[in-house]
Amino acid sequence: MTHGKLLCVDFDNTLTQDNVQYWNDERPQPDEAVIQAVREHYYDYGLVVVWTARPWSEANQVASHLVEWEVPYHGIRCNKGSGDLYVDDKAISPERFSTEGFVEL
Repeated sequence: MTHGKLLCVDFDNTLTQDNVQYWNDERPQPDEAVIQAVREHYYDYGLVVVWTARPWSEANQVASHLVEWEVPYHGIRCNKGSGDLYVDDKAISPERFSTEGFVEL
């Protein structure tokens, strides 16, 4: 059960299949397996925040894709940083999330 558990999920290369050059108007493609896992978490009364490294100027575009792809969410956060690698004790890969859902680490 994920009642009340907060899921912070990345946008590019997590909810999408690849990183894209959005500043050059490249269009991302959704990763349906990860999106389905987000839906399951949301509808099990979990909280969902899409947290992207994109700047706030891209928030409307991200929201537009989420609506188009029917990704339920409670909020969007931008500017998490622009690292090439993130090390986090609460991180799981998109593949693991899409097969196992929300897991306690």
